[in-house]
Amino acid sequence: MGIAQIGRIILLSLLAAIIVFVIIEAKPSKATKGSPVILVPGDGGNQLWATLNKSSTVHYLCTKKSDLYNLWLNLEELFPYLIECFVDNIIMQYDNKTRTIHDAPGVNVYLKDFGNTSTVEWLDPSQVTLAKYFVGLVNALVKVGYERGVSVRGAPFDFRRAPHDDGGWGVALKHLIEDTYKINGNRKVVLISHSLGGPFSLYFLNKMTPDWKNKFLESFVPIAAPFAGATKITRMFSSGDNFDEYVINAITVRPAQRTYPSSAFLLPSSRYWDDDEVLMYTPKFNYTVNDYKKFFMDLGCPSCWDLTVDTKDLIHDLIAPGLPVYGIHGRDVDTEEQYTFDASHKFPDAQPVIKFGQGDGTVNMRSLKSYLKWGKEQKAPVTEYEIPGGEHLAILQNTTLHQYIIHNILKL
Repeated sequence: MGIAQIGRIILLSLLAAIIVFVIIEAKPSKATKGSPVILVPGDGGNQLWATLNKSSTVHYLCTKKSDLYNLWLNLEELFPYLIECFVDNIIMQYDNKTRTIHDAPGVNVYLKDFGNTSTVEWLDPSQVTLAKYFVGLVNALVKVGYERGVSVRGAPFDFRRAPHDDGGWGVALKHLIEDTYKINGNRKVVLISHSLGGPFSLYFLNKMTPDWKNKFLESFVPIAAPFAGATKITRMFSSGDNFDEYVINAITVRPAQRTYPSSAFLLPSSRYWDDDEVLMYTPKFNYTVNDYKKFFMDLGCPSCWDLTVDTKDLIHDLIAPGLPVYGIHGRDVDTEEQYTFDASHKFPDAQPVIKFGQGDGTVNMRSLKSYLKWGKEQKAPVTEYEIPGGEHLAILQNTTLHQYIIHNILKL
């Protein structure tokens, strides 16, 4: 995860309205010394819930109808055969006439507990060790006086989507920030993101006015943010990604991964990869950042190209957010950089030979550092904190990260 991957626009817009109501009713905080914190998760970084009312299924083990249940992450559904049910439920459908994205027929996907931290601390409600997410950081903040749901809050989102079609998340986040400011004694909020949450947050911040940001936000803390995309996404489109779990067949999960707008949103940026720099070698063609259309047509996935057209310019210019930025990322972890398909690794269904480079194990170093250009584009400071060996997901449990945020950013 970190990684690979809701609801219909109308349903999530309604959910956003409900979220706003809940936020308004929040109780004032006890005195917390530091600035209040809102956590924005990454790709696969929060729970998704769903109801089913399907006319058919892909496997006799799959359920046609269900009340609200945990769709992501549900480790039990990743086992052989059951994973086919999972893929059929989490896959999305693209309407190229309206250029909008929807859940699969008979599936409604929801977010829970927006504003609380429960669904961003643990990916699986069972709280097994493998499902840890923001829990380490939240526990560290609670130890220094923060209160869950009041001075440290979560902003989960449908990580399958892209920020221009977020199902009402941006509206809900704006209200959450304003409410968090209010219930914490009119103190500005620190926005902390991880992975995909960084580009999502940047898109949101670029939409807000300078006066609004100056009033409600103290700083922006992107952790392991792929602002310029990640090479790994191209392999996911071609061959699927099994999250480094050998029991999962990458080809089985590939159909769903190809339908996520967030996947196209994270393709390597032409601003940071050269025109002649080959991302993927194959016997018939070598693909660069200028060849995405041919790449997707060769894969037989024209909707993948549609998603790319819809998302490629959303943050392409990386416009500075106009806030103090404390970027944090790992380094010195082998990171996928380039792929080769040959007679023994047939394109596109086999996994390719992988050439590794510098990064955090998921995001390439040039993408992790791409935000540093803001230091010349805004008056507010832009800093970088590197953690050697800080792997993309594991970095969230790193005590060095926790202490840096508490002491250097929250000033406690």
